[in-house]
Amino acid sequence: QGGNVGTWNGPAPKGQGIAPRHAQDNPEIPAGCVQVSREPDSIILPGGVRMPLVGLGTFRMTDPGDVKRAVELGYRHLDCARIYGNEAMVGEGLKEYLQSGPEARSSLWITSKVWNDAHRPAEVVKSVNATLADLGCGYLDLLLIHWPDAWVPGGQEEPDSSVTIQETYTAMERLVDEGRVRFLGVSNFGLAQVEDVLSWCKHKPIVNQIELHPMLPQRKLVGVSLRKGVHSVAYSPLGHGVSKELLEHPVVTKVAKETGKSNAQVLLKWNVQRGVAVIPKATGEAHLRENIEGMFDWKLTWDQKSALDELEKTDPKRFVDPAFHQWEDAETGGAAKPSLVFGI
Repeated sequence: QGGNVGTWNGPAPKGQGIAPRHAQDNPEIPAGCVQVSREPDSIILPGGVRMPLVGLGTFRMTDPGDVKRAVELGYRHLDCARIYGNEAMVGEGLKEYLQSGPEARSSLWITSKVWNDAHRPAEVVKSVNATLADLGCGYLDLLLIHWPDAWVPGGQEEPDSSVTIQETYTAMERLVDEGRVRFLGVSNFGLAQVEDVLSWCKHKPIVNQIELHPMLPQRKLVGVSLRKGVHSVAYSPLGHGVSKELLEHPVVTKVAKETGKSNAQVLLKWNVQRGVAVIPKATGEAHLRENIEGMFDWKLTWDQKSALDELEKTDPKRFVDPAFHQWEDAETGGAAKPSLVFGI
């Protein structure tokens, strides 16, 4: 069922004036969203393992009741991180479910991340030990390097030149060999950085978790990474929690009215429909339901996706932009644009 996950099924490449035939809207379906029997709800990974396309971001969550409620509503993908400082709370929210039966743990996909001040190999092990103890989940499905920026242990944001990404990742690979982690990945890596890891790693990264939404689609990074076996997972798929600039954008609101969906559902669908997993934060039953229920029973039309795509041109925006990180040029890595090669 997941055969088309990773394909955009949307607007033609720049320069094409017509919709590709495979993505044309069915004229027999009335205006609004395209109703479908069931879209793929997970990404198929090596070994046939499935990673759910809709997850729960736990950043700044404080109530274990919200975690428990999310699992009751059908969430099976939880995104955590050591720096969030709440993994013990997440573990408390998961405790009852994890004790409900022998298949409970294997039904969940749990991600965590190594923070910047834990890049040294010994610190990687300490970080994962603490994460597993707090979550009480036995093992991690996915462990990520949170940022490619290494700091001296202690949290003072002092750059650590004594450790390389290769040393950090190799320490993570040993945790896979020990059975404490199933898969590895990275976060906030540019394409050239992903390609570098692929050139020497023992266990390929399966995920690069990055900011993705219509204002920041990062198409080259998503597409080339996918062709190399690295799936993108979208954080901040609704924009920034404080700013409503994306969530309340007039184009998003217009598409939401056309589809009969909420603005949040439209933005999540924009990523999910191109095979990109999303991990929005949500608290309270209403928001938790909004982000997952019925997500795989409809599709945006070609025109709706095209309208949302225009936000990259009219209102480009990166919401998560910490001062400590220097972003790679979007054209670094992969094949260069012909216009750059020939100086057009």
